[in-house]
Amino acid sequence: MTDKPLSGARVAVLVESQYIPSELRIYQERFAQYGATVDLVSRLWGNDSLRFYSTVEPDDSGSAQPIEWVEVGLDVDEVDPTGYDAVIAMANYTTVRLRYVDPPPPGTLPAAAVRSAPAVRFFQRAMADPRVVKAAPCHALWLLTPSPELLAGRRVICHPVVLADVLNAGATYVPPPPGTPEGEQVVVDGDLVTSSSWHATERLVDAVRDGILAARERPVPQFVPPVSRERTGKVLMVVSEWGYWGEELVGPLRELDAAGIAVDFVTPTGKRPNAIPVSMDADFFDPPLQRKITSEQMARWAREMDDPFTEQGARLDYPINLADWFPERPYHAAPQFVRLMEVYHRDLARAAERVAEYDAILLVGGAGAIVDLGNNQRVHDLVLAFHRVDKPIAAVCYGGISLAFARDMNERRSILAGKHVTGHCVEYDYKDGTVFVEGRNKPLDFNMGPAPYTMEFLMRDATAPGGAFHGNFGRPTSVIVDYPFITGRSIQDSALTGQKLIEVLREGLRRWGW
Repeated sequence: MTDKPLSGARVAVLVESQYIPSELRIYQERFAQYGATVDLVSRLWGNDSLRFYSTVEPDDSGSAQPIEWVEVGLDVDEVDPTGYDAVIAMANYTTVRLRYVDPPPPGTLPAAAVRSAPAVRFFQRAMADPRVVKAAPCHALWLLTPSPELLAGRRVICHPVVLADVLNAGATYVPPPPGTPEGEQVVVDGDLVTSSSWHATERLVDAVRDGILAARERPVPQFVPPVSRERTGKVLMVVSEWGYWGEELVGPLRELDAAGIAVDFVTPTGKRPNAIPVSMDADFFDPPLQRKITSEQMARWAREMDDPFTEQGARLDYPINLADWFPERPYHAAPQFVRLMEVYHRDLARAAERVAEYDAILLVGGAGAIVDLGNNQRVHDLVLAFHRVDKPIAAVCYGGISLAFARDMNERRSILAGKHVTGHCVEYDYKDGTVFVEGRNKPLDFNMGPAPYTMEFLMRDATAPGGAFHGNFGRPTSVIVDYPFITGRSIQDSALTGQKLIEVLREGLRRWGW
């Protein structure tokens, strides 16, 4: 046994040239006193190791201090920040150097290029895990300002030269009380520790220590629901064969699994659905939102779901074939049209009987839904079958297009008329880059570019008169419940859509979100 509070803890310190030697020594010595191991990490530019020089500052007598050197053998691109209890970016101009990127070529997104610096990506991954304590003294918040969503609403303090960037990122600046010594100017906001200068390093280390100890006391979240849990209820999930967005399937599915609700999958022609490749990439940069939109954990879950050789992925093998289940409505110009329509309605009634085994339906989003779900007559008939028996109908993002088009052919009016819904709003629309897949991780030579129609305008028209479309742009989430419909705006609303569907099923929720 040891009486050192941080025994076994690991701390990663990001360093570059122009580091402050006194600051580095405090990290190494003070954490060692607490029982923690300190690793130095930097960008090594393809080398096994690199030496970095210190900044030159006058000592108490006014004489310049000699240059010091430190050798680093851990590359920031090859280190997993979630394997550490804390990560610290050093003060001074080390972070300016660490976030260097080559100028982006013409036609690319500058913001995406700035976010691609290895140290920036390292801190992004660390920020995604609340169990890792992050510390950013002095100028170090410059590693976070390229990712403003990570700073939005966070309480911080920093060197005045960084303040404009920090405020533009949406952080809340906490000024030190009047008369507070520079060595005491530290702000703690959950798992993020900041200071105004390197002079507060000892105080910062102690705040990191406290954060590590607090994280150790928190229980590790249990993400995987017990497989032996008794299942009550059943939901049918409709998935595109042209590419679903990983989180828009995994998010609600995990909620339903955790609630003990069984799930069946159906695709238009019975083929195994495939995730859009970028939806499984935690580094994918979303042009409309100007940020990354998939967490490391969610990317792993999506890849697991897309892989038929995993337990989760095998669930997507052999989905129900909608073409075998529901009949195709004949052309009006077909020979014997009247007889064919009689057969169609007879087979339609038989197909609708099978809806009785389900408690609700959920349409998964993703760009592929535009191709084979949105204007798919069989999908419309499936949705109408649930609607006629007053069962909940949920949809995430582009999955909701089918609701706008689903309508009784006698009335030609959408089932959304008079209802309140949300969905992929105009501000989220792409200008280019909508690529589909035909097999597992196999690109199809088809880039549709922007969506051929604007979902928001369709939904606005479909809900009239008396209803409304709520894009809720600028709000973190947007889910609307207007029974029987539960609609989620986009990726970040996926799990919440599942949660609200469960509340509709279990608690009788009828209205929520507007």
